[in-house]
Amino acid sequence: MTETNPFVLVCGVDGSGHAAAAVRVAAELARARGARLALVAVNPLSPGGGHPDIRGWTDAEQGALLQAAAHEARRLGAEVQCVATQGRDPADALIAAAGELGADHIVVGTGDRKGLGEWLMGSVAQAVAARAPVSVTIAR
Repeated sequence: MTETNPFVLVCGVDGSGHAAAAVRVAAELARARGARLALVAVNPLSPGGGHPDIRGWTDAEQGALLQAAAHEARRLGAEVQCVATQGRDPADALIAAAGELGADHIVVGTGDRKGLGEWLMGSVAQAVAARAPVSVTIAR
């Protein structure tokens, strides 16, 4: 009997409200599919990386936000793995982590910005959706 690899969902977390929405969506998808959910927190190597509003965390801060997200995902019935990583560009680092984890799908959150698409042109969510080699769900 051969064992099949489980479906793997990756969800980016950063402690924000839109990331919390992504965790809820990802946990529900994982539970429905019997998938493993990997929560990934990307700590920027340097300020900015094209995203001036992103700052780095201490290891303790990164661990705490992962644990809070994991608590919520487990409460919703998902099997959870926490991954702390770093990178200059959060989108590239999230995509790389998804590749290393063998992800089949990525879930990211996006803010509830009003206005035209230009507001989202530099967002992590759009960058992940544009460059990921797997399907991406953007949660609000």
